Amino acid sequence: MTRIESGKRWAIPYLLALLSTPIAGLSENWPMDKVNDSLTVMGSTQIAAGVSGKSLVFRGDSLIELNDSARLASGAFTVSLWFNPYNLAGGQQMLAGKNRYSLNKRQWSLTIEPNGKLKAFLWQKGWRTISCAQPLKAGAWHLATLVVAQDMAALFLNGKPAGEVKLETSIAATTSPITLGGIWDRKTVLQAFHGALDEFSHQPRALSPVEVASAYRPISLMHDVPKLTAGLPLWDATQRMPKAAELQQVSGGEFHVIKKKRPDTDGAKFTLGVGLAWHKEKLYASYAFNKGPENTPTEEAHVKVSDDGGKSWGSPVVMDAGEGDLAVSHGVFLSHQSKLWAFMGAFYAHTRLYHRVHTRAYILNETSGKWEPRGAVLEGGFWPMQEPLKMSDGNWIMSGFRIDSHFGGPGNLPALAISQGDDFTKWDLVVIPAAGALGNIWGESTVIVEDKRILNIARYGKKALALLSVSKDHGRTWTPAVASNLHMATSKPYAGILSTGQRYLVCTTTADTGGRRSPLTIAVSKPGETAFSKVFLVRTSVSDQTPGVSARNADFSYPYAVEHDGKLYIGYTHKSHMANELAIIPIRSLEIEP
Repeated sequence: MTRIESGKRWAIPYLLALLSTPIAGLSENWPMDKVNDSLTVMGSTQIAAGVSGKSLVFRGDSLIELNDSARLASGAFTVSLWFNPYNLAGGQQMLAGKNRYSLNKRQWSLTIEPNGKLKAFLWQKGWRTISCAQPLKAGAWHLATLVVAQDMAALFLNGKPAGEVKLETSIAATTSPITLGGIWDRKTVLQAFHGALDEFSHQPRALSPVEVASAYRPISLMHDVPKLTAGLPLWDATQRMPKAAELQQVSGGEFHVIKKKRPDTDGAKFTLGVGLAWHKEKLYASYAFNKGPENTPTEEAHVKVSDDGGKSWGSPVVMDAGEGDLAVSHGVFLSHQSKLWAFMGAFYAHTRLYHRVHTRAYILNETSGKWEPRGAVLEGGFWPMQEPLKMSDGNWIMSGFRIDSHFGGPGNLPALAISQGDDFTKWDLVVIPAAGALGNIWGESTVIVEDKRILNIARYGKKALALLSVSKDHGRTWTPAVASNLHMATSKPYAGILSTGQRYLVCTTTADTGGRRSPLTIAVSKPGETAFSKVFLVRTSVSDQTPGVSARNADFSYPYAVEHDGKLYIGYTHKSHMANELAIIPIRSLEIEP
């Protein structure tokens, strides 16, 4: 096939064929000036000035489904969309797509990539892609157009060709609807967009380059972009964030089972939130346990003990099964002055979830093996996520988040509990404010204590970026939580400082897995540096190295870590399999080679 300019324009014979293609149906348009019966909103949107009239603003946790759109956009078609991005460092963001990944239904996507540029994806028993070289501008309106014929597809930005790709087969139809601002999969918003959208159009034929160019008009209107990114980077911008397939496997790791997957003899229908602690040469693991659904009154806090470094575990001990309408769930440990403390999240039964969330304390009676309750030690919605850490002012700081469903606060924000010296029955609650325009967050958080300065790293919510806040007065006041430049799955993170001086973060941190909780990774810094600069693979969902769960849908939820005797012990939950497991990593394997 002859081209006028290779990779820039379509061939003359192909263009003539397009112009002579009969129109199989009428075009359809969605102006996006308001939410009406033609749209289904997952989450919430706001109204702002648009290309002509109004537009809809997405805050990175919502999307719109075009009703009755499953019949569209297969074979030969053209789709176009006006978009105004607010955050070009927000990971991969979906502008428009027609996919349901978990159901193996894939057709096409228009995305903003982590490099801040436009990209098209077309399914051909694997993704074929078209990348746009022109950078996008935050706050400015752009027109993306995807033209698909039977054997060719082309991407246009602002009416100009950006690239094309040959197709081996036409784009096959699926029952997936078209979604804007994200992909709706497993009742979750994936690849969420942050910005404004307007005037989505579908044509049931492949438009010519002349027609595409004629549909573009420059828009001078700019949107004020909210400040969303942290001034302090969590990821070293001089290093490329690796994709999942590019991760270096950590060496010398071993894997063990804490609680077996279902169907286990314990009858569990829910488990989550492994907490770990070494105490008098024994390794303790706690977790939430429920024979009913998650976050219901039958929730209990269970504990297991290992005498051989995590290789085998004793029978579960019920720390607290609650009573009446009280439920006790997962939490954290603290070994201090020959005593083993536990601080567990708890709540009360109610028609609304997370009613009267609070933290309860316990001390292990090492003679009887039972856990002695010390009652509620912190009210106000606080749920602990990381063990208390000693600060240089003599107090301890325990990271977590504040659930606001009962207390009427401004969101489920990152929060800290600060002790009164070594009295672990009295804590002060400090809630970290969120920067404006972040949208809904679910701020389960972890801290890195650096003398007076403390970093709080929190889960955003349904957006796969870490939030960051900084305190310089021993956790009493904090900068508002803002989006960092670190990709992170939508799960509770766990961070700390290794004995080597390296900062570390356990979660799922890659360039391409978005909110998925797989694979399990650990990001590390160079000794003494704050920014993470390398990511190691701990394990994948399918693995022949583990005696536990090995399955494509195995997730690594709510990780926890503790260093002991030259090794890092990482606990995690396979929430999809009701199993709790342990990874053990030699600290020396996390060194960053020059």
